[in-house]
Amino acid sequence: MAGARPGKERETVRMRSGPRSQDKSAETTEYYVVPPSVHRLTTSLAWGMFAVAVAGIAVALVLAAAEGTSWQPVTANTAMGIALSVCGALLAAQRPTNPIGWLLLIASWAQAASALALPLGDAIGQQAWMLSAVLILPLALLVFPTGRLPGPWWAVPAWALAAATPFVIIGWPPARAVWLVLIVAISTSLVLRYRRGDEVLRRQLLWLVLAVIANVWAFLPWLMRLGPALLLVTSTLLPVAITIAILRYRLLDIRLLVSRGMLYLLLSVGVIAIYSSLVLFLGRTLNLETHLGAAALLAVAVALLFNPVRVRLQRVLDRVLYGHRRDPVRALSHLSARLDAEMGSLDDLLTAVRDALQLPYVAFRLQGREVAASGSAAGVLEVVPLAASGAASGELVIGVRPGQSRLSGQDMHVLSVLAIPLGVALRATMLSEELQQSRERIVAAREEERRRLRRDLHDGLGPTLSGVAYATDAARNLARSDPDTAVDLLVRLRGDIGDAIIEIRRLVEGLRPPALDELGLVGALHREAERLSYQEGGRPLTVSVDAPSDMPELPAAIEVAAYRISAEALNNAAKHSGAENVRVRITVGDELHILVRDDGRPGPNGWSPGVGMASMSERAAEVGGRCEARPGPDGGSVEAVLPLKPW
Repeated sequence: MAGARPGKERETVRMRSGPRSQDKSAETTEYYVVPPSVHRLTTSLAWGMFAVAVAGIAVALVLAAAEGTSWQPVTANTAMGIALSVCGALLAAQRPTNPIGWLLLIASWAQAASALALPLGDAIGQQAWMLSAVLILPLALLVFPTGRLPGPWWAVPAWALAAATPFVIIGWPPARAVWLVLIVAISTSLVLRYRRGDEVLRRQLLWLVLAVIANVWAFLPWLMRLGPALLLVTSTLLPVAITIAILRYRLLDIRLLVSRGMLYLLLSVGVIAIYSSLVLFLGRTLNLETHLGAAALLAVAVALLFNPVRVRLQRVLDRVLYGHRRDPVRALSHLSARLDAEMGSLDDLLTAVRDALQLPYVAFRLQGREVAASGSAAGVLEVVPLAASGAASGELVIGVRPGQSRLSGQDMHVLSVLAIPLGVALRATMLSEELQQSRERIVAAREEERRRLRRDLHDGLGPTLSGVAYATDAARNLARSDPDTAVDLLVRLRGDIGDAIIEIRRLVEGLRPPALDELGLVGALHREAERLSYQEGGRPLTVSVDAPSDMPELPAAIEVAAYRISAEALNNAAKHSGAENVRVRITVGDELHILVRDDGRPGPNGWSPGVGMASMSERAAEVGGRCEARPGPDGGSVEAVLPLKPW
């Protein structure tokens, strides 16, 4: 391989040629990096074989001129021999471990031998070119572009091709039939490799398609008037296409060339077929020589149909070669159909986008964190911002196709159209996941609360009540024999029962503050305000509660959440803000609004949310509301919004 570094034994190049599903393993092709001495040897051998082929062709031209041999077959062999020798030498010198270059050089020798045999009158030697066309070039296509067979069982067609070649050359009909079947099999393998391959392999195969299109073009009636010169040029394009595909497949936008070439080839063939069929049909019923108007009308009809057919055919070819990235509306509709039919996760959505636009990698990134991905991230990555409801909603990370340095303008246009629905889908999925996480936290908190109650009942109230039961039995047994001791036991029993009552009240207060049942929400907040009227150190704190006089009865869960949030906000203001005035304002509409505002200042390290803020946010989220805390130049505020329905 050209440019190999000494001391390095080999390098491994991974090429995807299997299905695009990530569950399938990629085929690994190894291009061995030969030592410098071996590289010099293979390079010399390649160009030596090239020199032999060119020398043979030069001798053939001199002999043909001297003998007056027909120039057409000599020129055909000469052109093909030169093309094969140049391309083979380039490939063999730069990819010495890839057999395709050496196959092309051998084919060039066959062409040179055929050219030499023509002026010498060697009938057998004149058929040497068939070795190139029948065996060597099909084998090169079979192992294209890596130099390896597509699979182990493809060795059978390769050996069958070699076995059939002598019989094809001598013209045995059954052998020719077998050869045609093998050529169809090789063509099928190329089609399958294109469908299953990655972007690099597809670009390489499209160079072959371009060469085939050019050769078919040469047989169109109006181009055949140019004579054999055009066929001479197009016949040399196959080795040229093979060489470019292996060494410089990024040279041009091959998809555009193939798309336009295939379009006008199909249109030309279609026009010829339709017009010829109509002329043949009408010629049997009408004498077109005497009905020139009918012939003119037929030509006009074909001309009118040309552009609509061209537009539709162009769309089909673009969809095959480019996916949906040339048509934003179709890409959006295709994506919507995939979402309705089968999307179960963000990964499914990204797979739909990747398939529609034929991209190697697509991922969602939120706050610098990858949340979902499809494909394999390799090479250049580009980022498209997403938005939902006018707000930022993450980023779409796109892997640029191999062979491209960046996404095309058409790609960016389609992605800009898709950005809004993708942003909405990402935001909806994130909200759904947040909801699920919130539910899981609620369940975990409930189970933790049950565990705490069980522990308190078992470790605290349980032993107390057990002691009461034992003391009662002892007092009853001593009531007659030792009444004084029984009275002492009953006195102690009264104290134990009082302790049990206090423990029960503590447990009940943990479930629901008793002040809510005694005073209601507003009264309970007034009591909390009185308790906080003086801070530690005797600094005064004025707390006011502003609430509607006709406060409606609130759902129990909302009432507890409102009290806990307000009490926590008041305690935070009293302990941490250094405020002198705190105001609680409650309004009721479709939702319950709570605003706790103080005139304090943040500490020297600034304001940062702590455990209390997290607790308030979780309490609001548990009932479907929200809670936010904001520092300001005139003090801090805590605002909570709690829904009143469907509670």
